[in-house]
Amino acid sequence: MSRIVFATDLHLTEGHGGQDAFAMDLREIAALAPDLLVLGGDVCLWESGAGDHLQDLLGTLPFKVMHLMGNHDTDRLGSAATFDRDFTSRFGARNDHIELGDTHVITLNTCRLQPEYDDWRNVRAEVCADDLIWLETTLAGLTPDLPLLVFVHIPLATTYPERRKADRATTDVWRVTNADVVLEQFSSWSGPVVIGQGHLHENEHLHRDGMHLVSVGSVCGRWWQQGKQTRCTDNSPRGWLIAEAGGGLVDLAYRAAQAPPTWQGEIVMIDGSLWLNLFFGDPAETVEICWDTEWVALPAPGSVAVDDTFFSVHHWPLPPDCAADTIEVRTRMRGLPRAVGVVHRLR
Repeated sequence: MSRIVFATDLHLTEGHGGQDAFAMDLREIAALAPDLLVLGGDVCLWESGAGDHLQDLLGTLPFKVMHLMGNHDTDRLGSAATFDRDFTSRFGARNDHIELGDTHVITLNTCRLQPEYDDWRNVRAEVCADDLIWLETTLAGLTPDLPLLVFVHIPLATTYPERRKADRATTDVWRVTNADVVLEQFSSWSGPVVIGQGHLHENEHLHRDGMHLVSVGSVCGRWWQQGKQTRCTDNSPRGWLIAEAGGGLVDLAYRAAQAPPTWQGEIVMIDGSLWLNLFFGDPAETVEICWDTEWVALPAPGSVAVDDTFFSVHHWPLPPDCAADTIEVRTRMRGLPRAVGVVHRLR
């Protein structure tokens, strides 16, 4: 088995995340002894000192690191031909591939410069023609019955824009506009295909044509608010993805930063009702709680408002008479059990 950590949206020089916090996070990641660390972008290379600091931190790591360019890592003042200049001079080509044991790992650029903007809209979510050619050429030389892990910064598939009631222009910043063309490249792949996604600072699972697309909570949480206790937009703790790949299978888990690995969810009160927030919960899972000594399946999750502007997709409604501060939880994905453990009520 190979262990891959996907840590995305670092925002090293902004808000309450910062360089010191990530130095501690990197020690936690190193303690996992991964075979590969994939950094999902938004280092904030356009801010002075971010790139140098990250390179210093990564210099002594005993495992390989791959990099994605985020929309905060482009040259905002450059042309479309030079928008990745600072990124590539530090971290290499914006697309990459390695073989890790019996698993293929690909990093694919999903950013295209919109030079008419000098703010968060400066990048359009698109896989450009030369990146598509690179992907097609690379896949042609690989063995299609092995697991394939693809990592992108801006998601190929997500319901985030709809949940945020985004207009067309904003949606084109949040989700890849030519995603169907990209996903078609994987249609003949016979092994499992998992696509790890960043940019949106939330956990979300989607299953499409046999592919598992998973958006991952950010390293920085909501860097623009909440201080040192910052969380992601979906009220999951900031953290990173752990993928265990081998033997034709890929297993995924989410690890909260600077927290015990057993912290996988919590009971929360929303508008007078109790909900189970499983930070990495997949709506395709069957979620059960031990209730009155019996295991009871919970109703399917819906989109739940966790603040005035954001709807989460991984909150399960608890029975109206469930007043316990602690409950035991287990889940099953396509008949396979996945242990969650004990979940406590948020105070």
